[in-house]
Amino acid sequence: MTNPSDPGQPPRSQAPDPAGGPYGPPPNVPGPRPPGPGGPGPAQQPWVPPEPGDKGLLSALLDTNFDSLVTPKLAKTVYVLSLLLISLECLGVLMFGLWVLVSTQFWLGGLILIVATPLLWLVQMLLVRIFMEAVVVRFKQAEYLRVIKDKV
Repeated sequence: MTNPSDPGQPPRSQAPDPAGGPYGPPPNVPGPRPPGPGGPGPAQQPWVPPEPGDKGLLSALLDTNFDSLVTPKLAKTVYVLSLLLISLECLGVLMFGLWVLVSTQFWLGGLILIVATPLLWLVQMLLVRIFMEAVVVRFKQAEYLRVIKDKV
């Protein structure tokens, strides 16, 4: 075999042979896709149907074998709802603190309520978050155990 950098040899082409050379056509290697119908940029990924185990909320609710779990589907909704309720509660406490500060003789109590409201919001949101994370982790453990059981 000769050295390709030898001045007596013509330089070899670095491009692959379109026919695939002596070993047949090249394998389908993923590479850049041509631009999609909207112009240059990444092409749209095709829609993939959900797996048979992925049920909607209503079908999971009516599943009498308890193969589908409802709580993980509701965790985000419960967290957002609790965020709204705790914020409204703290807004009410803040308004009450302002009323006590301005309208009564107990202005110091109103000032304490106003200063404590953000701390109250923070503590309640931390408690809700910790509880929701514990619930989600417990259900993810159940999912992972089911996957391990199915592999065996």
